[in-house]
Amino acid sequence: MKEIIVIIRPKMYFVTKKALNEVGFHSMTVRDVIGRGKQPIQYDLDEEGEVRQRLVAKKMIDMFVRDEDVDFLLHTIVDANTTNHAGDGKVFVLPASDAIRIRTGQTGEEALI
Repeated sequence: MKEIIVIIRPKMYFVTKKALNEVGFHSMTVRDVIGRGKQPIQYDLDEEGEVRQRLVAKKMIDMFVRDEDVDFLLHTIVDANTTNHAGDGKVFVLPASDAIRIRTGQTGEEALI
């Protein structure tokens, strides 16, 4: 079982959600976040007049999937978000050791289905 964290441009959220729904990935948690990668993009002056790099609005999607679904899920996400410009986003894949469906008590991958 894996945790997939996706950070994308806000305008790409509905495109991504539609692509995921079309291939059967419906369960996700979505948050509005701000941040930036290593690519310098925009600058602001702070209260003291110092130049600061601006944090940019992003959407963060968090999903838990079975190991055998990871490659297909990643392919779907990358296809939906590739514009070949800096800021397309990032995808992180982390191990998830267990899950519990509170209502039924199911554990592991059974809790994901």
